[in-house]
Amino acid sequence: MDSPLAARFDAGNRPSSAQWSYTAALLNRFGDALLAFDKQLVCRIANASALELLGTSADHVTGLHARQVYPPEHVDRVVAQLEAALGGEVSRTRAWRDLPSVGRRCLDARVEPCLDADGRIVGALHSARDVTEVAEAEERARLAMMMFEHTTEGLMVLGADRRVRLVNPAFSALTGYPPGEVLGERPDLLVAGGTQNHNPYLDIWHALEYDGTWQGEVIYRGRDGKLLPTWQTVVRVRDGEGDLEHYLAIFTDLSERQRFEQQLERLAYYDVLTSLPNRALLSDRIAQAISRAERTGGGLALLFVDLDRFKVINDTLGNSQGDRLLRAVSQRLGEAADDGATVSRYGADQFLLLLPELGSPDQAATQAGRLLLALAAPHEAGGQTLTVTASIGIAVFPDDGEDRETLVQHAETAMQAAKRAGRNTFRFFTQDMNQRSAEFLLLENHLRQGLARDEFRLYYQPQIDLKTRKVIGMEALMRWRHPEMGLVPPNRFIPAAEESGLIVPLGRWAMKEACRQNKAWQAAGLLTAPVAVNVSARQFAEQLDEVAAEALAEAGLASEWLELEVTESTLMDDVNEAILTLGKLKRMGVRLAIDDFGTGYSSLSYLKRFPLDKLKVDRSFVIDILDDPDDAAIAGAIVSLAKNLRLTVIAEGVETAQQLDFLEQLGCDEMQGFLVAAPLPAEKVADFLADWHSGKV
Repeated sequence: MDSPLAARFDAGNRPSSAQWSYTAALLNRFGDALLAFDKQLVCRIANASALELLGTSADHVTGLHARQVYPPEHVDRVVAQLEAALGGEVSRTRAWRDLPSVGRRCLDARVEPCLDADGRIVGALHSARDVTEVAEAEERARLAMMMFEHTTEGLMVLGADRRVRLVNPAFSALTGYPPGEVLGERPDLLVAGGTQNHNPYLDIWHALEYDGTWQGEVIYRGRDGKLLPTWQTVVRVRDGEGDLEHYLAIFTDLSERQRFEQQLERLAYYDVLTSLPNRALLSDRIAQAISRAERTGGGLALLFVDLDRFKVINDTLGNSQGDRLLRAVSQRLGEAADDGATVSRYGADQFLLLLPELGSPDQAATQAGRLLLALAAPHEAGGQTLTVTASIGIAVFPDDGEDRETLVQHAETAMQAAKRAGRNTFRFFTQDMNQRSAEFLLLENHLRQGLARDEFRLYYQPQIDLKTRKVIGMEALMRWRHPEMGLVPPNRFIPAAEESGLIVPLGRWAMKEACRQNKAWQAAGLLTAPVAVNVSARQFAEQLDEVAAEALAEAGLASEWLELEVTESTLMDDVNEAILTLGKLKRMGVRLAIDDFGTGYSSLSYLKRFPLDKLKVDRSFVIDILDDPDDAAIAGAIVSLAKNLRLTVIAEGVETAQQLDFLEQLGCDEMQGFLVAAPLPAEKVADFLADWHSGKV
């Protein structure tokens, strides 16, 4: 910064007061802050800008020594510069200063000699220019360039002519192209020919013209010829006048994510231990087989295979030998299955076989006989020769059921009949086995009466944050206090309520009661946390957002304190409708969790479209997580998936400290289970919270 004024005076004598005053009048015309000192470092001039920065007036500055002018934290430095200026030195600094009047500012300052007309030093001049806006702009530019250079996302800047003007190092690392080979080129040269129907940039430019932004997947071909799947975001950038200045393209490498998703797909649809299709994939194939049979008038059969006394073998030989035996059994079942059949692992020692094109029930019987014969051959395990037998139940479409759930249930019922018949045999499902239908009608009648008589209660199970060990929520669980049967657990009456449709009024009552109770806890200062309410498939399909809004309004509860848990299979029944319903709830502010995850058949491509907050690890994976490598692998995959989708992950059914330690190592965020507390009636929650906070539990 050059001096704003050549500070010179008449030759001969020291500057007179009139000369100082005249010079002061001139200096007041400058925007820079200016202070002039004589050779005794007495302030002679302080222009208006300097007085503003110092937060004072001329009367409080002029006539004072420099040590009385400057703030204590700066005075030694400035006085040293002024004394050096009296010796002919010029110093310049640029720094941020905290000023009493205007706060933190960046000043470009200069201290130089004050000369008379003959070039003799008669004093010192201290000038400062406020360059805060320039410094801030430079800092923003520096940070932007640092981000541009060091971000892991590939960045490409295109000019208004749609040619490459700038790329960052991550772009070169991603594509293999050094800047010199792409600058000045059109980005079309990167597109992998033959892998896409047409040049995606045709769509990109069209979208940018109308919307100013575009997002989508683009497959590029790297410099080494390998295909590179990317997620690309392109935005149109205009200058201050609104004219097009450039385009910014951001590239995210999808290779690792696609490999991860493929691995998760494998875990989602195939059993880890046996590599057989799991329940999810089998469910899909049963649905396809039913659809085909309905079109052609054909049939299909399900064979439910349960190994006899496998638990004894597993307990005797250990899990490792038990797993080896299961793999051997799986291989034999696959080899003995008819062409076109699907063999699936359904449970720990249970398998389901689908015969998709059944000519007659005899075909199913023949298949069952071959399976039993294949299993009967001796197995070598743990240095012992073992004979493994199985009980097989058979259900035939459409005679024994017209949907997947019914067929599986009836096949399992038939398998139990084979067990009772002495094992190592098979049985077909018959109507005699379905005696429970009469019991169901009676139970349905009791349910209707119980709803009318207010026999239902909500119990609450605490949910704990694993990092803070604080109670961060309660799950509301329904119980039925029947006058004769006593406290009926949900696994006895919920299926009947679902099938009869009574789950809808029961669910509405549960949501309202949970909201009312949460409001009461908050008013009493006991708990400020969400209460989670389970939502059935029937509830989900019947204006769930309206029911939730009504429950919140009646209780006077803020929406953030209600969490709804929806099962994975419910969401997948009608994906598009599920997205709409979840979207309405999310806009209301209600928290959303997916329950029983891993037991259904959700597609990962759909899962990321659901606006969820939390993902629950089903208790079925937690129970044997320490002993069953399948359960441990699935639980780990679920936690990893949740983290990638930026979801909170909670494990339910935690009963031991060892299970808790394992889940914490996986990265689980929250838990609930008997290790902390069984579901509690509402009146016991206050005692639990008091004991928990005091460390008694």
